[in-house]
Amino acid sequence: MDNNKIIEKIGIFGGSFNPIHRGHIEMADLAIKELNLDKLYIVPVGTPSHRCNKEFVSGHDRMAMIKLACSKNKKLYPCDYEINSKKVSYTYDTLLKIVESHPDSLIYEIVGEDSAEYLTSWKNYNEMVDLCKFVFFKRKGYCSTTNGLLTIEAPLFDLSSTMIREKIKNNESLDKYIVPEVEEYIKEHRLYR
Repeated sequence: MDNNKIIEKIGIFGGSFNPIHRGHIEMADLAIKELNLDKLYIVPVGTPSHRCNKEFVSGHDRMAMIKLACSKNKKLYPCDYEINSKKVSYTYDTLLKIVESHPDSLIYEIVGEDSAEYLTSWKNYNEMVDLCKFVFFKRKGYCSTTNGLLTIEAPLFDLSSTMIREKIKNNESLDKYIVPEVEEYIKEHRLYR
């Protein structure tokens, strides 16, 4: 791509977001800053290709929580491509849609370091490399080789959606982990009980 023709810098940050937490938002904010992004799409997986989780709440609920968590940052865009699809979710399909809707934009696919180990096994990986730049966030417990791909040195967040679901089951405080609007939504809809 000719750098003189780049209109926007677009990031794609996918995940289960089950639920979205402060670590996700801090990572998104850091990606916007480090990559000088114009937009960052937050993409919750619909039907995951790589795992089946009985604690997965509906796409509707996860999207509602994402919208609440992202409401204060004008560069964060909740994206429902995958949760609205009836098919198994693949990052490649989402990437194609975003590339088509943003011609002449530089696209960054942002993933956790845990994904570095099996990235080459992703559907259409070789085509993806031609469509976007991969960016890895460092993740606690991982020390992978990213083969020269971009890495964002970030605080190693000791936080996961799994941990938050456990805290909900144990009626523990969530103040430090999720934004108040998301906590209220979880309580109101009795999620993760």
